[in-house]
Amino acid sequence: MNLNQGILGRKIGMTQIYTEDGTAIPVTAVEAGPCTVLQVKLAAKEGYNAIQIGFDDKPPRNVPDEQLKKAQGAHARYTLLHGRTTQPMRGHFFKVGESAPKRFVRELRLPADAIKSFEPGQEIKLDMFEEGEYVDVVGTSKGHGFTGVVKRHGFAMFPKTHGTHEWNRHGGSIGCRKPMRTRRGQRMPGQDGNTRVTVQNLRVVKVMPEQNVLLIRGGLPGPNGGYLVVRKAIKR
Repeated sequence: MNLNQGILGRKIGMTQIYTEDGTAIPVTAVEAGPCTVLQVKLAAKEGYNAIQIGFDDKPPRNVPDEQLKKAQGAHARYTLLHGRTTQPMRGHFFKVGESAPKRFVRELRLPADAIKSFEPGQEIKLDMFEEGEYVDVVGTSKGHGFTGVVKRHGFAMFPKTHGTHEWNRHGGSIGCRKPMRTRRGQRMPGQDGNTRVTVQNLRVVKVMPEQNVLLIRGGLPGPNGGYLVVRKAIKR
């Protein structure tokens, strides 16, 4: 389990930068933070040490000023502005200094000595990362829908001659006489992609704290605009 510090972000896209000797380095730009600490969980109460952080504010509703003035109390005004968020989550965000609801919320497990430096409402920025260090990135891969075994598992196709008829991309036999059933785990057609993917040991090429941007060498899972979790590498 990765207990290193991390941050939430959004994948911007890929580009390349050049070193002084002219070497091109392919990088992925990630808009990382700022994130808001929504909750601090302690082992004495919740059974484990973690911080819950949120990223990317949800825009408020367009409520007329007259209606806001009639609202009695801060909680009523908050409900009018953020009515699209469910009531339990509105109360959760309201406790943290009336913070705007977040689109992307995740928990990060941390060791007991590191959890003491966080408190609800605190902002997390890119100052934890340095150029040249390695990170692990977690995201959701691109979904490809329902696909066959050739694309999903890399099966070889049947020959297009010697009697093969409308069977070029099929999977072939899925069992045998004994046991007289299909074994569990048999590779077959189905949903391809749209799963949680972790890419480890990617080097941070550049940190741009003014723009809240990280440049990470290589490709990252998911489409442009997809949410990511960036943590310091566990195997470095």
